[in-house]
Amino acid sequence: SSTVVGDVARMKWGTTEEGKKQTATAFPSLSAVGATWDRELTRQFADALGKEARFRGKDMQLGPGVNIHRTPLCGRNWEYFGEDPAHAAKMVVPYIKGLQQNDVAATVKHFVANNSEWNRYRVDSDPDERTLREIYFPAFEAAVKQGGVLSVMSGYNKVRGEWCSHSDYLNNQILKKEWGFKGLVVTDWDGLHD
Repeated sequence: SSTVVGDVARMKWGTTEEGKKQTATAFPSLSAVGATWDRELTRQFADALGKEARFRGKDMQLGPGVNIHRTPLCGRNWEYFGEDPAHAAKMVVPYIKGLQQNDVAATVKHFVANNSEWNRYRVDSDPDERTLREIYFPAFEAAVKQGGVLSVMSGYNKVRGEWCSHSDYLNNQILKKEWGFKGLVVTDWDGLHD
């Protein structure tokens, strides 16, 4: 409930420098947050995350994840809002605003079509343009245009034969030119190949 989120946001997470490093609140997964369908609660949830991150001296969060639940076997489904692109697009905006109001940058991830843990470093997704725009892009576009996200993390995978982290189409044509993104594009760990 919003009362619980508010109580968590007011907690003290440690009184010493060591305490700040050693303690953290165990928040629900984004799948659980997405299942609420409650945008105001999502904003409060992210505000609590942002308050804790700021208290602990953190400037950036590697989240939220907005990939689509395409298979129950995806090992990262717990950190995504769900299987519906329109729902994810609606939920990501209050999350970003709630987090970033605490001077903590959100990093929406994993751009884009990164829906498999199996073979994740070599998989090549080949969605057509319509599928990209109707299934995979909506939450990322909302994060940029409506949420004002400060950072985007590229996926490990390839899209149409090109690594997401190297893709002119994804990073320059879509993110920067079409959507007007002016923030940081960061690769996932070991996601740079040149």
